[in-house]
Amino acid sequence: MIWYNDFNDGIIISTRVRLARNIDKTPFPAALSDSAKAEVTKKLHASIFESNSTLSKDFELYDLDKLSRTEKISMLEEHLISPQMVDGKGHSVLVNRNKTMSIMFMEEDHIRLQVIMGGYCLDEAYDLADKVDDVIEESLTYAFDEQFGYLTACPTNAGTGLRASVMMHLPALTMTGNIGRVTQSVASVGIAVRGLYGEGTEADGCLYQISNQITMGLTEKEIIEKVRTAVDKLSEMEKQARSVLEKSHKLEIEDKVCRSYGILKYARSITSAEAKTLLSDVMLGQNMGIIKCDGDMTPIELMVKTAPSVIAGGKELAPGERDKARADLIRANI
Repeated sequence: MIWYNDFNDGIIISTRVRLARNIDKTPFPAALSDSAKAEVTKKLHASIFESNSTLSKDFELYDLDKLSRTEKISMLEEHLISPQMVDGKGHSVLVNRNKTMSIMFMEEDHIRLQVIMGGYCLDEAYDLADKVDDVIEESLTYAFDEQFGYLTACPTNAGTGLRASVMMHLPALTMTGNIGRVTQSVASVGIAVRGLYGEGTEADGCLYQISNQITMGLTEKEIIEKVRTAVDKLSEMEKQARSVLEKSHKLEIEDKVCRSYGILKYARSITSAEAKTLLSDVMLGQNMGIIKCDGDMTPIELMVKTAPSVIAGGKELAPGERDKARADLIRANI
């Protein structure tokens, strides 16, 4: 099931595991000519489509050079590709049917293999990524050094090449002004807290990506456990912050949640930024038992479905047209 349709507890939204890999004795993508990049890409595609694995029947190939910028941004908004793949040439991606896995080619590294699942499932996501990694390695030789591990374009990814991250909804820590202190606390143990789309992005809708900063010197299992420890700690802190808000600011929180719900329920035009903020309030209200929504979509699903390029459906729409379509979709599903 696609990650934003799957179960979450109102705090932990989704889990992502990403592996960075490169082919041995082959320059990194930034050093390849267009023709050489195309040749390497053929080998990469064949490692999946010509494998004996059932995985070869589960993927659809997208040549990003043939997609419009709006279509590529739509894939980014669904977390199927990285921000770096929106621009430039020679990028392609394999996406499985339920959109829980994408294999990006010619990003910063030759291969960025990503598994993304709804809810809290670090072990399951890693195990699946590891199995697909093994399938690819049956026909390719990875760039690997006994001392440094897997070699990557950026040294910060070398070693295991593993980034494990959990998307968390942390509105109470944000409202109480404690998110900065929390971020500094986990950073001291090698954990990064980033925005909705990773490094350099904002935490729209109070959504944060919690991930490991260190990929070298630890085993894959140790990295997973380090991320799990940080997520468990942040989850408990968010619950405590919500409890404090409920006891000391009950009326203010109820008013905030209900006002946000009212705007979403009746607005005829709404921007993406405002929608994410208000949907975050509604998700908090649902989790705290303040309101109950009977719509067909969850707030997190509406955040994704109403993102600028997703709501445009691959078309070039003016901002006002997107704002109207966004409000219509939210009203019908909240």
